[in-house]
Amino acid sequence: MLHFMRRSLLFQLLIIYLLFVIVVLIGGEAANAVVEMHLRSEVQASDQALAQEIALETNIQLRDTESSLIALGQRVAQAGTPTAITNILHIYQSTRSEVDHVYWLDPLGGLNASWPPGGVAVGSEFSPPDVVARARLATDPVFEVGIAVESTFNAGVIVADPVRDTHGQLIGIIATSLSLVELSEPLGVVVQAQQRLGRQLMISIIDNQGVLIGTPEHNHILQTVVDKLPGAAQALQGRTTSLLGTGSDGQSWLFSAVPIPDANWAVIVQRPAGEALAVITQFHLWLLAATLLFAIGGLLFWLMLLNRVIQPLHTLAIQHQALPTSEQAISVHTTLLAARSDEVGGLARSLVRLEHDGLEKLGELRTLLETSTAVVESLEPRAVVGKIIGEVRRLVDVQAAAVLLPDEQSVLHVLVSDGHSDYYDHALSLSPENVSSSAVLALRDGKPVQKLLSARKSFPAISYDEGFRAVLAIPIISRHVGSVVLLVHRTEPHPFNKNEIDLLLTFANYATLAWEHAVLYERSDERLREVAQENKQLYQQASEEKQKLAAIMGSMSDGLVLTGIDGKVLYANQGASALVDLPSEQLERGSISRLYTALLAVAVNPADCEQALTRIASAETTDHFIEIMQDNQRRAIHLRLFDVIDESEQTIGRGLLLRDVTRERELDEFKTTLLAAVGHELRTPLAAIKGYASTLLQEDVVWPLDDQHSFLQTISSEADRLAQLVSNLLDLSRQEAGLLLLKQAPVSVHDLATRTIARLHHPDTALSVQIPNDLPLVNIDSARVEVVLRNLIVNALVYGNGDVHVTAQRRDTVVVVSVSDNGPGIAPAELAHVFERFYRAQHGHQRRSGGSGLGLAICKAFIEAHGCDIWAESAEGQGTTISFSLPLFDPVLLDTSVIR
Repeated sequence: MLHFMRRSLLFQLLIIYLLFVIVVLIGGEAANAVVEMHLRSEVQASDQALAQEIALETNIQLRDTESSLIALGQRVAQAGTPTAITNILHIYQSTRSEVDHVYWLDPLGGLNASWPPGGVAVGSEFSPPDVVARARLATDPVFEVGIAVESTFNAGVIVADPVRDTHGQLIGIIATSLSLVELSEPLGVVVQAQQRLGRQLMISIIDNQGVLIGTPEHNHILQTVVDKLPGAAQALQGRTTSLLGTGSDGQSWLFSAVPIPDANWAVIVQRPAGEALAVITQFHLWLLAATLLFAIGGLLFWLMLLNRVIQPLHTLAIQHQALPTSEQAISVHTTLLAARSDEVGGLARSLVRLEHDGLEKLGELRTLLETSTAVVESLEPRAVVGKIIGEVRRLVDVQAAAVLLPDEQSVLHVLVSDGHSDYYDHALSLSPENVSSSAVLALRDGKPVQKLLSARKSFPAISYDEGFRAVLAIPIISRHVGSVVLLVHRTEPHPFNKNEIDLLLTFANYATLAWEHAVLYERSDERLREVAQENKQLYQQASEEKQKLAAIMGSMSDGLVLTGIDGKVLYANQGASALVDLPSEQLERGSISRLYTALLAVAVNPADCEQALTRIASAETTDHFIEIMQDNQRRAIHLRLFDVIDESEQTIGRGLLLRDVTRERELDEFKTTLLAAVGHELRTPLAAIKGYASTLLQEDVVWPLDDQHSFLQTISSEADRLAQLVSNLLDLSRQEAGLLLLKQAPVSVHDLATRTIARLHHPDTALSVQIPNDLPLVNIDSARVEVVLRNLIVNALVYGNGDVHVTAQRRDTVVVVSVSDNGPGIAPAELAHVFERFYRAQHGHQRRSGGSGLGLAICKAFIEAHGCDIWAESAEGQGTTISFSLPLFDPVLLDTSVIR
């Protein structure tokens, strides 16, 4: 049976026809189901669209009522009197037809005003009361379906909005009642329009409790109908649905329910199922008729096909089951059949022609394959073009061939040629404007162009002069490397036939690929050389940037160490090497632990240093301070650990910055010393002032006038001392800010020194003054310089052994004043710091003397404000001399006030 099926075309077509009929029947049934579902969906979508439009209109109406009620509440809140409130309510109710009543309630729900006025007195409790309770807790309007103020008995949608002042305090509730009858009027209009068209339709709106609040049948309003309307429960849950159910008349109805999301209501559109699905019934009838027509037409078509086509083909197939191969001659049966004039004869003749054409095409394809293989063997453009020309001359009967390449101006020149003279190769130049040229036309139009050459033109073509009489131009189009033109010539004035043109076109396609590969390879080779050159330049730039970066990091005074993820040191600058006294080469060849070991070896407190380094190594902390000894000096080192990340935010290593913060630490200590010293200096005079003042204020003791004068004198002296300390601090700050005001005038140095010494009371000291009387006048602020001289003499008395000398002499354009003592002197290492703020020497009598450490700093500030210098000279055991210069008075300069 299977063998018979394989050999019998008639049986195969019959099986295929039966399968086709089965497939068509199954497809028709499936199409019936799909179309029925589609039609049902369209009906449901139509009803849902109507319900959706009603829901949208209802939602817009509610939102409009909300916004108007909020605006009304703001206006009522601003009204001053009950009469004004009533007028506002009257205007609002008269402009909105859907509003039955509007009410103004107090915060507890009591009725303050309403319109239109009814039988409910002002002050009555608003009903239903749960609307008031919800509105008091809400920030937006609330809805409820019911009867507002029981005496009205009008069913409606009650909308209440809380009205609050600017502080958020509730000042009242504005409420309105929307008539459910008015809400149902648009539904009645739609239903009546459908009835005029002969269609039954019912529309219902229910609230979130399933109560009917909108229907053309007004007597059913406020009835609970959620169980009577299929799909209503799903719509109240926010889902759009369409269901078949039983209507109030006991018949099948289609119910389409759509939610009103903002109000949590639902719209239900219902129509009789027979009316809604009538189009489906009609479709079933049309489908049945089409099925019968298809069955009858298919049977007739099969009988015609069997008699007119299948049986003759079956007979021909049985008689001629095998055709001769290329090596065999045509069979006698085929020759006889080819002699017939009917369709079978035509088929036999077609088979014979097909055999001949097929064998010829196979030969051409074999030749094309051989030539294409030869062309693609090379990747050098000129070599590829040369092979293309050689294979073209082998494929067709031509005496010369050339490939023309356009230059930057699109002028065609010979790239490679064969069979032409040297003059032709150099002289041929075809511009794009030369439309008489077959090569230009072929490249412009993208298709082959052939011409027969003749001498009848005024200017014969150069090809004609070369002896050629026929030319064919074939474009080799390439979108990537530019197009070229293949130009072939023959000496006989015969045009190229279609077979030759098609053969050359097919070969041109292979040649295009070879041409693209060769040119792209040449360009890629050039691009690779350019990329190599660019990479070389980039590498050189990167190397230069690396050298600059290394120079910058190497010149840093702070230590910098860079490590990899594994803790191996990749770089260490000279600052890090100097801190641990290890060469950079030793640090960079080992682990970071070698640096930690070197720091631990010079640490002041090894235990604290080891703990800090452990926390740094484990990344538990990123900042820490350690102290080391270097060159017999204690140094504070700040260690800061940071991550080194790449462009993709990935950590590729870590860095450790070692910074010498010894100077900063000293400055912090100086500030602490200042606070302590200034505090002590302020407490001493304040304590004396307070003590003597309290003594004078005692009422149980009468002090003698001499004692009172002594107490007051002490208070005055201590107050002057306090004022002087504050003045010194202020002057020092002004001088640093450049705002110190000097009142310069001509002054005698001798008189200045005499006056200063007279104000000092040191009877137990030997104070000598050696100032010539003929010294010239100096142009100074005498008050400031007197402070300088007094501070220097007081320092000499405090730090010396009781012998102080004051001298002065002229040097060029200045007068130099010197104050010397016979104390132990100042160490050379400290001599450069004595004029710094808060600095006090570690030798001499400092341990048993007070002071804030600002005296010499103030002296330096005042002298430098005059544009002069102050300096100290000392030797241990030989005393200290502090000298300063003062400017000579120039009579030409009359300006006595300078701001420094």
